[in-house]
Amino acid sequence: MDESTRNLILWLTVIVLLAPLVSSMLITVLTRRIMFQAAGWFATLVMGGVFICAVVALLQWMGANATGPVVGSLPWIPIPGTEAKWLYLGVVYDSLTAAMLVMVTGVSALVHLYSIGYMHGDDRYNRFFAYLSLFSFSMLGIVVANSIIMLFVFWELVGLTSYLLIGFWFERRGPQLACKKAFVMNRIGDAGFLIGFGILFYQLGGKVLLPAVTGASSDLNMFEAILAVIEADGHSITNPPAWLTAAGIGLFFGAIGKSAQFPLHTWLPDAMEGPTPVSSIVHSATMVAAGVYLTARIYPILTPEAHLFIAIIGLITLVMAACMALVMTDIKRVLAYSTLSQLGYMILGLGVGAWTFALFHLITHAFFKCCLFQCSGSVIHAMHHEQDMRHYGGLWKKMPFTGTCYLICTLAIAGASIPWTALGLSGFYSKDGIIAGAFNYGSVMEQAGWWGSLFWIGPVVIAFLTPFYMARSFALTFLGKPRDEHRYDHAHEAPWTMVVPQVVLAAMAIISGFFLWKGLIVAAEPSAADGIPIQAAAAIEAKHDGHYGYGLHMTHAVLLHGLAWIIAIGAGLLLYVPGFKYSSKIAAIPGVNLLYTWAHNKFYFDALYDVFTVGLGKTIAYIARGIDTFVVDGLVNLTAWLGRWVAFGTGSFDNRVVDGAVNGAASVTQRGGQLLRGAHGGRIRGYVLLLFASSAVAMLAVVIVIVANLLQ
Repeated sequence: MDESTRNLILWLTVIVLLAPLVSSMLITVLTRRIMFQAAGWFATLVMGGVFICAVVALLQWMGANATGPVVGSLPWIPIPGTEAKWLYLGVVYDSLTAAMLVMVTGVSALVHLYSIGYMHGDDRYNRFFAYLSLFSFSMLGIVVANSIIMLFVFWELVGLTSYLLIGFWFERRGPQLACKKAFVMNRIGDAGFLIGFGILFYQLGGKVLLPAVTGASSDLNMFEAILAVIEADGHSITNPPAWLTAAGIGLFFGAIGKSAQFPLHTWLPDAMEGPTPVSSIVHSATMVAAGVYLTARIYPILTPEAHLFIAIIGLITLVMAACMALVMTDIKRVLAYSTLSQLGYMILGLGVGAWTFALFHLITHAFFKCCLFQCSGSVIHAMHHEQDMRHYGGLWKKMPFTGTCYLICTLAIAGASIPWTALGLSGFYSKDGIIAGAFNYGSVMEQAGWWGSLFWIGPVVIAFLTPFYMARSFALTFLGKPRDEHRYDHAHEAPWTMVVPQVVLAAMAIISGFFLWKGLIVAAEPSAADGIPIQAAAAIEAKHDGHYGYGLHMTHAVLLHGLAWIIAIGAGLLLYVPGFKYSSKIAAIPGVNLLYTWAHNKFYFDALYDVFTVGLGKTIAYIARGIDTFVVDGLVNLTAWLGRWVAFGTGSFDNRVVDGAVNGAASVTQRGGQLLRGAHGGRIRGYVLLLFASSAVAMLAVVIVIVANLLQ
C-alpha cells in the first residue's frame, strides 16, 4: 500500500469517527431554540456522509490489497517508568474495522432517517438526535480504537449514551428503571473487563498499553501485539499460563455485559422502554455488537479454556432466549429475546472457532434485526403505541410495505433458502457457518464426554425454534382477523421517512448474505466454492489463524436449515394465523403449562436477582442500618449522655464549690464592711470623742500593766 492511500484511509477514518461528535455538539448548541426541526435532517445528512466516507475507505482498502493494519497514533498522557511511556490516541484500520465501519455507519444513517418520522412532535426532538449522534460516535470509537485504554474509554462512553437513550422518556417509570438496570449490569461486566486488563498489566507491565503498530516488518493490531509480547516471554496459546486464561475470561465479561449474555442478559429486554429507534440501533449495530466485536478483537489471546467458557455462555444464551421469545406477546420483547438468541449464536461461533462466520452473522443480523425493529415501531406508531400482539391482526392490508419488509426479514433470520441450491437470504449463509463450526467443535469435545454434542445439538434445535417464533410474531401482527377493531380502523402506513429505511434494510437482508459469502468466504478459499469453509476446532489448539476444515458440505447445510425454516414457519403460521385460539389450548396441557409459565416469567431470573442480589443488597443495607443505628449511633449517644452528666457534675461543682467559695468570701467581706460602716457617722465631734476615749482606754491599759509589774 502506497503512502497516499494509507494517509487517505487514515483521514477518512478520523472523519468517520469525529463527524458524529461534531454533529452532536452543533445540534446541542444551535437547535435548542432555533432550527428545532432541522436537527433530525442535519444529523441524518452527517451520518449519510460518514457512511460514504466509510465506503470509500473500504474501496481504497480493497483496492490496495492490504495485508496489515493502517495505524495512526498520537501521544496523549505521559506515563513515565513504563515501556509505553505514553497513553496513545489514534485509529487502526484493518479488515475487521472496515467491515464494522460500513455496517455501523450504514445502519446508523438509516436509523437517523427513521427517527425523523418516529420522533416527530416530541418535545425533546433535537436532544434525541444529539444523543443518537453521540451514541454512534461512541460505537465508532470502539471500532477504530488502536489501544486497549482508548477502547475502554469509548466502551464506557457507549454505556453512558445508552443510559441516556434508554431513559430518554425519563418522566415515565419504566424507562427510569430500565436505564438504571442497563447501566448497573454493564458496570458489572465492565468490572470483569478491568480485572482482565489488570491481570495483563500486572503480568506484562506497560507493554499492554502500546498501541497497534504498523511498518515494513510488523503489522499488528493491539491484541496481536499483546500476543507477540506473551510469546516473547516464553508462553504460547497452546500451553498457556493460568493467568492468561483468567485475563481472557475477564475481558470477555465486558462482552457479557454489553452483548447481554447469560447471566447479565436481563437488561436488554427492559431496554425496550426506550424509543423504538433506540431499540433498533441498540439491538443491531451498536451496543450489543460491541461485545461481539470485543470478543473478536481479543481472539488472539484467548486460550482453549477461554474458548470453552465463551462457547458455553453463548450456548446457554442461545437456547434460553429462544425459549422466552416463544411465549412473549409484546412485539418488541419478542424481537429483544430474538436478539439475545442471535447474539448467543455469534458468541458460540467465536467460542467454537468459527470467527469469520460469527462476524458474518453480526453484519447480516444488523440489517434484518434493525429492519424488524423499525417495522415493529411502525406498527406501534399505527396502533397508537400499543405493543401487545393480542391487539393486532390483519395489519398487512393497512401496512403493506411494513408487512412485506417484516416478512422478508423474518425469512432472513430464519435462514430461508431455496432447497438443494446455494441461494438463500442473509441469515442462511452466516448462521449455517456457525452451526457447521459448532458441529466440528462438538465432534472434538465429544471425546471428553457426551456433553460435547450439546455444542451442535443446541444451535440445530434453535434453528427450528427461531423461524417458528418469528412466524408467530408475523402471523399475530399482519395476518388473520383484527382483534382490536378500533385501533385497526385508525391504522395506516408509516410516513416515507420510516418506510424507506425499512425497504433499504430489507433489500440488504436479501442480498448481503450471498455477496458477503462470495466476496469474503469463497473468494478467500477458491477451492471451497461448493462448500462452507469452517475453521476447524483443531486449529484453535494449534494456532488461531490456522487452517480451515470443511466439516459440512453446503448440501448438508441446505438440507438441515432448509428443512428447519420450511417446517417451523409453516407450523407457526398454521398455529397462529387464527390468533391464540389453538396456542392457548396447547399452553394449558399439563407439563406444557409448566414450561410455558417458566418461559413467560423469563425463567425467574429477575425474581432470582431480586431475591439474591437486590434482596441481599437490601439485607446488607438493613444490617448496616442496624449497626449504624444501634452500635455506631448507640456509642455516639452513650458518649453524649456520659458527656452530658460529666458536664452536669462539673457545672454543679463549679457552681456550688468554686463559685460558693468565691461568693462566700465576698459575702463575709460585705458583712464586715457593713459592721465597720456603723462606726463612721460622718461627724467630727464624734470622731474626736472616739479618739479621746480610745486614748484614755489605751492609757488605762498602760497604767494597769505598770502597776501590775510594781506589785510583783
